[in-house]
Amino acid sequence: MKRVLTGLVIVLVVYVLTGCYVVRGNEQALVRRCGRAVPGLIKGGLHIDLPWPFAQIQRVNVYELRTISVGNVPLESFEGAGFLREAGLDRQAEFLTGDKNILNLQVNIHYLIVDPHRYFFGSQAPEIGLKLLAESLVTETISQCSVDYVHPLGLNELRALLTRLVRDAVAQQPWGLSVDDVTIAGVLPPVEVKAAFLDVSNARAERDRVISQELARGEKLKASSEAGARQLLDRAESDRLARVQAARGSADRFLRVIGQMQREAESNEQSLQEVRRATMQRLWTAALEGLLPRLTRQILLDSQQPLDVFLVNPAPLTPVIPSAPSQNEGAK
Repeated sequence: MKRVLTGLVIVLVVYVLTGCYVVRGNEQALVRRCGRAVPGLIKGGLHIDLPWPFAQIQRVNVYELRTISVGNVPLESFEGAGFLREAGLDRQAEFLTGDKNILNLQVNIHYLIVDPHRYFFGSQAPEIGLKLLAESLVTETISQCSVDYVHPLGLNELRALLTRLVRDAVAQQPWGLSVDDVTIAGVLPPVEVKAAFLDVSNARAERDRVISQELARGEKLKASSEAGARQLLDRAESDRLARVQAARGSADRFLRVIGQMQREAESNEQSLQEVRRATMQRLWTAALEGLLPRLTRQILLDSQQPLDVFLVNPAPLTPVIPSAPSQNEGAK
């Protein structure tokens, strides 16, 4: 009898100990007593509750970043798994673009469980709902884009757009999920048109190379032309300053000559015209002394006749009036 009683006590103790549970530091526990969820979440540590089946514990890591994929891009490998791949898997990754082209696309949705109550009791299969919702949004978005935008020009913008759309749509669902990021794992053309896509990619790369080369050459020519223009401007500025200085020097010398003539006219008994003529003759003689030694031709002069090299005539010129023809000349 004692053995039976001892056995019953041990069984009872073990049964009561089924109500003890441990929650890890990165987890939170959801307790259901008699099938009804207890409000609040149990944090990490050792806890005790009603024994099973009166209390059921569901642990969830709210800090774990989970991933679900839409589409499945085939791997380019020569392994046996690649050759034995099911044909239906490739069809699941096909999406139709806005310009009626087909692309194999794989999109990964990274999400967190932020509300365990809604995650466990809001719907029966939150992951399936998330995958179907993301697939519909990806299909709708790809159908509005061109093939060049998806492969490969607008991948960054497309990823940001899908992240915003999926995040806003999931926030309106009773799943207790929060989308952290959406990444595009791969975009590949179908095998049947892969060569054509490769030709287009090569042509686009060649175009970009030529554009970059011409832009570099244009920048080089621009820099060279700007340097030449700066040299011309500097040279013109130097020439302008030299001409201005020369003109100012000539003007100062002319003003000094005029002042000297006025002073000589005031101090001497000569008139201003006589002083002016003497000054002009002196300046002209000085100019000839500088010009004649540089002449390359010889001038033969008659020693018996005087030579007047002064260009200014002291007396005003008398106009010559043509005479009327005589009668004899008219008769001739």
